[in-house]
Formats: sequence, C-alpha cells, structure tokens
Amino acid sequence: MKPITEYDSLHIGMSQRDLKNQCAIKKDNLIQTAISWNGCNQRGQFEYHWIWESPDGRYQVGVGKYGKEYYADTIKHKDGHRGNNPNDMNPSIKKDGVLLDFDSSFGHIFKFLEDMYAVSPQASELMGYLMVRNGYLCDHQIIDGEYKYVPPQDVIQDILEVMPEYDGISSEAYLHYIDTIAWNEDVKYHTLGYDVLKSGYGRLNNVLTYAHFIAVLLRRSSLYKICSNFARIPVGVSPLLRAEINDVYPVLDIR
Repeated sequence: MKPITEYDSLHIGMSQRDLKNQCAIKKDNLIQTAISWNGCNQRGQFEYHWIWESPDGRYQVGVGKYGKEYYADTIKHKDGHRGNNPNDMNPSIKKDGVLLDFDSSFGHIFKFLEDMYAVSPQASELMGYLMVRNGYLCDHQIIDGEYKYVPPQDVIQDILEVMPEYDGISSEAYLHYIDTIAWNEDVKYHTLGYDVLKSGYGRLNNVLTYAHFIAVLLRRSSLYKICSNFARIPVGVSPLLRAEINDVYPVLDIR
C-alpha cells in the first residue's frame, strides 16, 4: 500500500458548512427515494430493491420493505407518542443469487473493523476515512438519475488486497451493506420526526461511531471516551466529534 497521504481520492477540502449543506441535499434526496419504494405489508415477506451489484455479479446489496419496525407499536417518536415506523427497511445481501441471513449488529461490524486492524492497521485506517466520507455522503454520486454509493476504487482495491472477505462475503459487499444500514437509519429517524438533515441523528452518528472505534484502535482516541459516550443521549452511539475528525483523519482536510 502507498502512504495514506498519497490517497488523493480521500481528500475533501471543504468547509464544514459547505460540506453539511451538500450532505443535506443528498440526504434528503436519498430519504425521499427510499420512502417512495413499494413494500409488502405481509409480515415475513419483502419487496426488494437492489441498490448495488458487485462488478463480478456475485453480490447484491439492497433493502427489503418492510422492516420489523413496520409491524411494531412500541417505537417512540420524537413527539413522545408510540407507534410503528412505517418506512423501516430490512438491509439485505444476496450472494450468488441466494439471500443471506447476515448479521447487521454494531457488534458484528465492530468485530469486522477490529479483525481488519489485526490484519492491516493501514487498511483499518483507510476504512476509517471511508466511514467519515460516508457520513457526509461524499462518495454518493448521481448515476442514471439516482444517488449511488461509489467509494474510491483505489482505496477499495487496497483494502481487498489485505482482506478480500469477511464472514463469507467480500469486504466490498460489507462496506455497501454498512452504507445501506446507515441509509435506513436516516429514513427511520426522519420518519420518527427527527431533523436528520441538520443534526447527527441517523447515518452520521452511526458511521462516525465506526470511525471513532477505528480511531481508538489506531491509538488516536481514548477507550474511556468512546465507552462513556455510549451512555449519553442519543444512547447507543459514540460518534467521533466533528472537531476531532481532522486530527484523526488529516487527509480529509475539512476546513
């Protein structure tokens, strides 16, 4: 692998304000697109919308509608009432045409990132950069009229060289799966009444938590900080503070 500083594709070079404004436009478009998709309202049955296919055609990543929160009546909305989340989706992966029962938990993703660090700290660092860029939708580009996740291919190829697969799927497919989970987080929080366009709710808190975890592995952030933040509101996430992003991932150059 080349030195991190030579990955020009990771550079953002924008002000925090301009980056947030650009992100809000993309995020709103992605949320409205997902909400517009049809679903099957029979529990256990899904209407699938496939978002990404690997170059070799072996993997597909997408969502099934509707997810489990569609059928719940205990989901707390921002205004305090409880009910269902009518736009919940089920992030999904197919391999060789077979739908996989793949773990989407924080724990599994943390293990993936930890195991990657054990194989290659630099690959782990590259993944941290991708997580921050994902949080701000830097790699979402309009293709055929819709925003698609297109992470830098030079970074992807170098990660695949050291960790081609994890738990039965390619690391590239896993990255797109994480993106789909984050997309669903935006859709869910938006539906529950939270302002995901201007706040960290949804995708940003989700993927910046992974970036924070990688920062701890790289010894650029402290274990006590990430653990203590998990107990604060919003409970269950511990995003890397925006003021710390450039210190941990300087090639981004967020001004």
